[in-house]
Amino acid sequence: MGISAEEKLRMLDVDHGQKLEYTRLFRAFLVRLSIAVAASVVIMGAVELFAYKRYRNAGTDVFELPVKFDLAERGTAADRRYWKEFEDANHVLYHQYVLWRRAPYQGEMISIDQDGVRQTLHTRCDDKTFSIWMFGDSVMWGVGTVDQDTIPSLIARDYQQSGKPVCIVNYAEKGWSNTQEMVGLIQLLKHASRKPDIVLFYDGGTEAFAAYQNGEADVHSNFNSFSSFLDNWGKTQKAGFSYLQQTNTYRLLQRVADKVPFHPKPEVNKTPLDVERLSRAVVANYQENIAIIHLLARQFGFQPIFAWYPNLAVGNKQLTQYEKQVLAAQYQQFPGLGLMYQAVYQRSSEIQSPDFHNLADSVDDQKGTIFIGLSHMKPEGTRIMADRLFDILNGKRPASGRASEEASSSHPN
Repeated sequence: MGISAEEKLRMLDVDHGQKLEYTRLFRAFLVRLSIAVAASVVIMGAVELFAYKRYRNAGTDVFELPVKFDLAERGTAADRRYWKEFEDANHVLYHQYVLWRRAPYQGEMISIDQDGVRQTLHTRCDDKTFSIWMFGDSVMWGVGTVDQDTIPSLIARDYQQSGKPVCIVNYAEKGWSNTQEMVGLIQLLKHASRKPDIVLFYDGGTEAFAAYQNGEADVHSNFNSFSSFLDNWGKTQKAGFSYLQQTNTYRLLQRVADKVPFHPKPEVNKTPLDVERLSRAVVANYQENIAIIHLLARQFGFQPIFAWYPNLAVGNKQLTQYEKQVLAAQYQQFPGLGLMYQAVYQRSSEIQSPDFHNLADSVDDQKGTIFIGLSHMKPEGTRIMADRLFDILNGKRPASGRASEEASSSHPN
């Protein structure tokens, strides 16, 4: 028997009903899926934001903690404005051969030009004015001081007041080692129409710290990090998910995993710091650089001067409570760093060059707080060092209160 028309209609109604039900279920599934995806995105975003805020200071500069100590102790509104401006200006760009320089910045207290060079005041640069190029790390650059109180600006003011116009350029940069400075000098000599009359290198701290940080001499700051990045650079150029390792969430999860008892811990290099070997290598490398720079000096007609600045780890200054707090915090963060500084500075007595000056004892007679962090100085300390360097630049070797070896001894507690 055939199917009646009524039964066919009934079957069509059933099929239509089923389709409607499937459609309704599918739409409900899409709604739930959308809600789940949206919730997941919100949760992931929240975790990423939390991880960012929780660990954003993990890679901050080594002087951040001393700055916090200083602001908590007696920081003024002007101090807070300065450090806020410093934070805004504390960004670097890649520069050929020397690796990094600060990005251009214009503020009320800090000014950096298009070449990454900080402004020096009281100076006049033309084709005839006596010219001094100054190299160094963040101490010469002027961390903790406004443009007018950096060592180059203060020395330029001394020249101005003595009636001798001068062109001083501050080529210092944070974390630079002397070898970077030498490479930067070569690049400048190749391209500058006006060669310098004097080139001053203000070093010591980064030489010791870079060797301590990387376990070898004649390397720049954060050498191991640069090396690891370049060694793995090829992986980032291929399709994949390696970019996830750069997220804050990944790093947060990794930190959590490291604290789990059953999580396998990476092997830690427990090789003790070989202060004797490293200090010898640091000083030997510096002497080699001096020899090379002397060759450049003869070729290009400038006078080189080398000076090592004082810091809390060397010399015999009577430390204030703040300076003791800073030194203890730095030693806790970097165990053995003090021994490294002391060994390098003590061994610097082996540098046989009339152009070399160990200024480790320059602030030994100061009773008040001079330092911000291990090596950076307040304006009072910067003024003292500018005067010492001004005397050296003018051929007056400052009288030293004690021998270099004694000046490089460890601090009394």
